[in-house]
Amino acid sequence: MLKFCVLGSGISYTLSPLIHKTVFRNLGVKATYDVMDVPGGMLRGYMPILKGDYDGFNVTKPFKKDIMLYLDALDTKMDAVNVVKKADGRHVGDNTDAFGFSKSMEKLAGDVRGKSALILGAGGACEAAAFSLSASGADVTVLNRTYEHAEFIAKAYGVKAARSAEGMKPELLINCTSVGTDGVTSPIPRGLDLSALKYGYDLVYSPAHTAFMKECESAGAKTSNGLDMLVYQAIKADEIFLGCRLDVEELYKVAIKAVEKKLK
Repeated sequence: MLKFCVLGSGISYTLSPLIHKTVFRNLGVKATYDVMDVPGGMLRGYMPILKGDYDGFNVTKPFKKDIMLYLDALDTKMDAVNVVKKADGRHVGDNTDAFGFSKSMEKLAGDVRGKSALILGAGGACEAAAFSLSASGADVTVLNRTYEHAEFIAKAYGVKAARSAEGMKPELLINCTSVGTDGVTSPIPRGLDLSALKYGYDLVYSPAHTAFMKECESAGAKTSNGLDMLVYQAIKADEIFLGCRLDVEELYKVAIKAVEKKLK
């Protein structure tokens, strides 16, 4: 029996167990999937359990960078890890967030090459968006309350950083902040010109229709939440856990059905 879990802090709401268990059941894989909810600042004390008891684990907020200190190797070009696999006694970190974002963004906007994209926020989720959009040929800018954080992302992924929304007129707007989980607040800054906006993407998936999405739609944009990204990155992580190629699209259909039923 294989044993996996998701590591994070304040993640009692997580849909990860449902998604992974659905995938494993569909594949006929005997595996368990737990939630390891660790208080912030206490990761080190839980590492013996994670490394000793599990064949692999996913990583979410706020440990995507911190976990890198405890790994034997990295198999990602990103400066963040969301999946760790145990192999031959070694723990190797990888990142499937960019894959999940790319698959989801492709459904929303198709080819983003040459499109002006503005990312709001500069956390771990922003890195996946910046990496993916830059690789796809979009003209990417990161805007964050703390400019230095945006500048760090910009330098790491070859994109731009902005100090203010004034004068910006994006075609694609991505919310990588946690603002909006209350269903009322929108992270869209004052002064941002939405007249050219075609697509609004919110990594928040609960509520399903956020204030950010409503504001983008009022400007005439097509929108999506982050649920597709969550499912796609999970399936890609299962490929890493199981060491084999999976039919991602077929498993997506099964997993998204289970998730949508849960959220009703």
